[in-house]
Amino acid sequence: MPHIAFIRLSEAVFFALYSGYMKTRRLEFLSTSLLTLLLLFIGVQVSAETPLPFGVRVQDVESLERHHSNMVLDSGLAAAADVAEQTLLEMQRRLGPYHPELTPALIETASLALAIGDIETAEQYLDLALHNARVNDGLFGDQQLPILRELLDLFLLSGNRKGFEERAAYQLRLLGAGLPPFEAGELRAATEFFDVSLDAFLDTSWDGKDRDVLRFHDRLESMTEQVCANSSVAADWCQPLTFRLGRFYYLLEYKLDVLVNDPRFERGFADSSWRSLDTEPRLEALQRRLFTRGKRVFERLLSLDPSNHDALSALADWHWFYKKRDRATTLYQRACALEPQRFQKAGPLPEYPRLSYELAFREAPVLVQLSTTVTNKGKPRDLELHAVESTKKNIPGSLRRALRNMVFRPVFADCHNPLESVMEMELFYLP
Repeated sequence: MPHIAFIRLSEAVFFALYSGYMKTRRLEFLSTSLLTLLLLFIGVQVSAETPLPFGVRVQDVESLERHHSNMVLDSGLAAAADVAEQTLLEMQRRLGPYHPELTPALIETASLALAIGDIETAEQYLDLALHNARVNDGLFGDQQLPILRELLDLFLLSGNRKGFEERAAYQLRLLGAGLPPFEAGELRAATEFFDVSLDAFLDTSWDGKDRDVLRFHDRLESMTEQVCANSSVAADWCQPLTFRLGRFYYLLEYKLDVLVNDPRFERGFADSSWRSLDTEPRLEALQRRLFTRGKRVFERLLSLDPSNHDALSALADWHWFYKKRDRATTLYQRACALEPQRFQKAGPLPEYPRLSYELAFREAPVLVQLSTTVTNKGKPRDLELHAVESTKKNIPGSLRRALRNMVFRPVFADCHNPLESVMEMELFYLP
């Protein structure tokens, strides 16, 4: 009996200890789950508070560039275009398809076709002229450059972004592929190529394009670093390339909406709807260090000329955008001392560098008038929008929400302290 009693007592102690252990495990599990949910919620809140950069779907009217609206057709040249085409065909029969004398005739025929609005024929003859120049002058002959320029202008007029992007990339390869030693023509071609690539990234989803985005970033960052370190070109070209890299950083912040960056808090959820965006690890790592990287490139630009207003403003905008207002205020004060008139009026960020679309590749924009109070912390209040054109009555609610989620630079009337003010500006948005 004592032996049996001892066994029963042992069992009672074991089950009591096991029960206590399981309660503790349940409490730990509940605590961990609640903590994970709380962190996810905090992640959502942080993401929601990240401001929307100005230039995404809405833009200042002053920055409009109307390439595609300037085309003037001349139907009176139809007969001349016909004659030029017949003359060209006769030359091809007589001289063969790749004779050097054909190139000028092909360009002239393309120009006349464009003048009467026949864009498809103009592109066809310019392509033939480009191929003819390659055959006769070599793959890297400079004779291709004016033909490429004609093609790029044609694609702007026709709104063909894919064609423009392909020819801009070819032009850059032809002029040195963005590698040293740098020349002005190569650097102009690089900025043109980066601009159209940024425009494409701005306008489309990045889903499945992580590697393309990283490849573009690496190329732009590498070239910017090399140019800014090269004393022979840095003075003229460091800022244009740095500002394009800065636009990409603002765009990266907008495009990658990662709710929870720490993977430890993602493993507890099997449902994919709880997980952050499935991004290339390097791209996600780049976003996590985005403020530091942007700060570094703008500081490098400023180091070339500490009195450069645009570089000061870009660095200040970057700090203000990320709510680092004390440092931003100091930088704005320095910039204000150089151009005080600009700080008499508030402005949406980023102002330097500003995100912008190539309107040649889009439908006609819709003009609106914005009126809002900008607080001394750069937040919009009492926001009102009115259509500029009487025929455009319905302003989408998404535009109002987007503007409320933007951050503004406040007025620095005395170049000292940020002040609250009423701001009015004419904008356009893309339907």
